[in-house]
Amino acid sequence: MRELLKTHDSFIDKSLLRVDPGALLKLLGEQEGMIDSHTAGLVEKYISECLTISSPEGAFFLTEALQSSSDDEITVPGLVFASGKIISKMLRHSAYYVFFVVTAGPEPEDLARSLMAEGNYLEGYVVDLIASALVDSAADQIQEQIRMIAKEGGMSITNRYSPGYCSWQVEEQQKLFSLFTEGSCGISLSESSLMNPVKSISGIIGMGAGVSYRDYTCEICSMLHCQFRTIGNQ
Repeated sequence: MRELLKTHDSFIDKSLLRVDPGALLKLLGEQEGMIDSHTAGLVEKYISECLTISSPEGAFFLTEALQSSSDDEITVPGLVFASGKIISKMLRHSAYYVFFVVTAGPEPEDLARSLMAEGNYLEGYVVDLIASALVDSAADQIQEQIRMIAKEGGMSITNRYSPGYCSWQVEEQQKLFSLFTEGSCGISLSESSLMNPVKSISGIIGMGAGVSYRDYTCEICSMLHCQFRTIGNQ
């Protein structure tokens, strides 16, 4: 495992990216009878277009997990992350931490902006939702690659957790990005710790013999109004 303690570029296979039309329709209000055939057609049309134009990239950095002096911190060689108690607890017993960055590329969000600028607000909103689903699917691929590395070492992985959630402040992305070369995967970080392209995700996954993956973890998160919160719990 020691030879893996470094940055790895992750190949994201576009043919394996998945966007669930049913999940998007739920977000758009299908349960309340608000979706007509026109909107459903837009979802199908723009899923196909966004899959074609997207340029997903990802990378991850595997490092040793060190014991922290506080139960609301995550410690690695040379860095201490103020992750908050929830994430620290979920990553407890990790032997390694895997930090990752992934993006769907700028193209889907550029399309969403262009549509909205033209006054096509529904189409723009649909594309924005699709772009979010695309980067999440790309992150799933990275997580699976990390799971396979863990499996080869007789270990398991945790769920992935990102700055900005579960009391882990988004400003902590500055520390996370310091683990990667500048401009890794074409992602830049602003002074206010926002990523560009916007449809990008950064985060951490725990790895070890004593950790486990949970199907859904919405119950641990305090973001009651997250647009994706109820999808996995219905």
